[in-house]
Amino acid sequence: MKAASGTQRLLTPTFTALLTACIWYFVSTGMMLVAIPVFVSEELGGGEWGVGAAMGVSGLAAAVLRVVAGPITDTKGRRWVMVFGSSLAGVSMLGLVVAHSVGAVVAFRALTGVGEAAFFVGAATALQDIAPEGRRAEATSYFSAVVYASMALGPLLAEWLIERFSFEATWLVGTVFCGIGALLAVRAPQNRAPATGQRQFFSRPIVHPAAVGPGSVLVVGLFGFACFMTFAALWATEVGIRHAGSVFLLFAGAVLVLRLLLARLPDRLGARTTTTIALVLSALGLAIMAIWKAPGGAYTGSAVMAVGQTFLFPALFASVIQSAPTSERGQAVASFSISFDVAFGTGGFIAGAVAGHLGGITSAFWFGAVACGLALLLARGTLPKTSGVAPPREDTPLPPRAGPDEARHLR
Repeated sequence: MKAASGTQRLLTPTFTALLTACIWYFVSTGMMLVAIPVFVSEELGGGEWGVGAAMGVSGLAAAVLRVVAGPITDTKGRRWVMVFGSSLAGVSMLGLVVAHSVGAVVAFRALTGVGEAAFFVGAATALQDIAPEGRRAEATSYFSAVVYASMALGPLLAEWLIERFSFEATWLVGTVFCGIGALLAVRAPQNRAPATGQRQFFSRPIVHPAAVGPGSVLVVGLFGFACFMTFAALWATEVGIRHAGSVFLLFAGAVLVLRLLLARLPDRLGARTTTTIALVLSALGLAIMAIWKAPGGAYTGSAVMAVGQTFLFPALFASVIQSAPTSERGQAVASFSISFDVAFGTGGFIAGAVAGHLGGITSAFWFGAVACGLALLLARGTLPKTSGVAPPREDTPLPPRAGPDEARHLR
């Protein structure tokens, strides 16, 4: 008798290998969050403009290339895209060894963005290929927890390498980490759509229909998170917290722990219920920070906000996967992940404008809370009510490239 999809094994050797590949890759990119700004500012004298260009070009390139990475993931295969993305990111970090101008750094960072687009879409799609039908959100929780942990470790490692050795050593270590990620990515299932004479590069509109509803909810809901990230440090200082970083440590630590401990909750409750909880708590956390203007308010609001953000992405991502045919899953993942770029690319500017013209940081927090409320209305109108979503019609399974004991998860 076939086991229910919700009870099938998730942490298989292949799934674990791909998560490990993600750890190596995202630690390397996390190192760049500290190393690049310091290198451009102190070593190259690039100033604020140079730092902004070197950091921003990677995200811009990733946002643009995600649109292409999705269809390539479907047509060329998850494994190929992951290996290519991690390898290209490694080459871009190795190039920094000979980068002696801001322009050269910006060029290599653009290559990092291309690699980021490919690796993220390929990894997120491959992990969903392997996950049993009833454990999609759980798989997403583990994936996002790995990203959080790696991004926290990367900057610390970069600071230690720069202080103890040099920037060149930092670039070389980042390159090696990307190489290890590429080697582990070979374990990914290939899972490419069968070639047909009528298949077009974009089998659907550029923004996949399965990602429109959940992606819209994520964009509006993340405006609240963008307000938090933009002003949490300044607000902590303003209310009397000596070390503003403690607020971020509390937030990131809470999200990481809760996503690991409650990884299965979104699958059990369903996308609509889980998203409702996430957005209500996110709005409440922002409101607490706006009303309780004291260290206790900043810490309490951050903790409540963290609980909300724990569930938002896994629930919405699982909804996208459940609605998209397997042969178009890469494009759906790419379309959904663009929501992050849109939300963070515009949310910070909007939060700054609101704070500058409508009464300071508290007004930005209230704006974020209202945005979460609007996202909640959107979610209630677009997401399915039930916890289970029927597989899309005419979804032809792709040939697995995993071991025989794991192949059943791909059928």
